[in-house]
Amino acid sequence: PHDVSVMFEYKNDHRDQALAATRSYILRLMAAIPPGKATLTIVDPVGLGESFAAFMHLADSDEGRILERIYTEERHIEEQLLNLTEHMEEVIQKYLRNEYPTIDDYNRNAGQIAEPYRFLVMADFPVNLSDKDSRRLQGIIRSGARCGVYVILLRDLQRALPQDISEAELRESMLVLKAVDNQWRTLDRDISDINI
Repeated sequence: PHDVSVMFEYKNDHRDQALAATRSYILRLMAAIPPGKATLTIVDPVGLGESFAAFMHLADSDEGRILERIYTEERHIEEQLLNLTEHMEEVIQKYLRNEYPTIDDYNRNAGQIAEPYRFLVMADFPVNLSDKDSRRLQGIIRSGARCGVYVILLRDLQRALPQDISEAELRESMLVLKAVDNQWRTLDRDISDINI
């Protein structure tokens, strides 16, 4: 579960490839998780939702409420990060308590009432991220996997990281992928090749 949070690092000339790889990754996640057991929160401040518009077909289905909309404005991003943080608090206090180390352990015993996994997809990170949002995102990245909240970041390397987000913690908490020879590869861990 800790390798589900991913950061695609790119420079401006590889943005389209990073978006394509992210869309492929999301499709694979949605295919691997049973229906109704995953939700998406997508942030696309530069593309104004166009980067992930194909996923809006998921919003047409009433089952499971996979996706409501794609968020672009700072105030909406703040609201969604707050929602995810509050969800994590609820999972820790209501489901995990001192009985289960992770949501996976809880879900194995919960059966039909298993808590869905949540995925935060953030394109063009850190665009439209306030200081408060940066702190919330850092908390989600740090503690989210335990609560079934995973982050998929598309990091624009030409933009400076927000002050409250540590480069070292990002790299430690997420699987970092870079474009090398037209393939996405991880340079930080003992995985030689990942095909996305």
